[in-house]
Amino acid sequence: MIEKLAFIPKILYYCKSYLNIILMKLDVKLKKGVGDLQFNSTIDQAMKLMGAPTDVENIGEDIDYPTTILHYDSLGISLFFETNETCMLTCIDIDNSDTTIFGQKVMGEPSRVIEELMIKNNILNKTKEDEDWGEMRISYEDYSIDFYFIDDKLVSITFGK
Repeated sequence: MIEKLAFIPKILYYCKSYLNIILMKLDVKLKKGVGDLQFNSTIDQAMKLMGAPTDVENIGEDIDYPTTILHYDSLGISLFFETNETCMLTCIDIDNSDTTIFGQKVMGEPSRVIEELMIKNNILNKTKEDEDWGEMRISYEDYSIDFYFIDDKLVSITFGK
């Protein structure tokens, strides 16, 4: 009987992780993180908060700062960890439609709305560039944030510490 109950902790872990993902506020906090997830978190801390990722990817093994990426497809978020002696969260990419910045939902908004929101919050010095792959990017380097647009609709945000 005890052997049959051994799976209960695993079920509870996955249920807790799933609830964390559902309940997580996807509020981008510039240079700090998103929701309760903070930059400089370890992979273990992120997984404790968000549960097991959909996929784990390792890139750049041949460069100075190889990176481990945790993809959470159901949440529309990818977490980038520099794979070094500390292995801390340094960058987040998000495309979830519930994402907010300064309390305002932003996905799907035109570039003009994003630019106005940033100006309203005293975030200036933007650069705009059309990417080779077809997206338009608006960057605010001082705040380590890039907004990506397709047909002038925001489709994703990449930001770091």
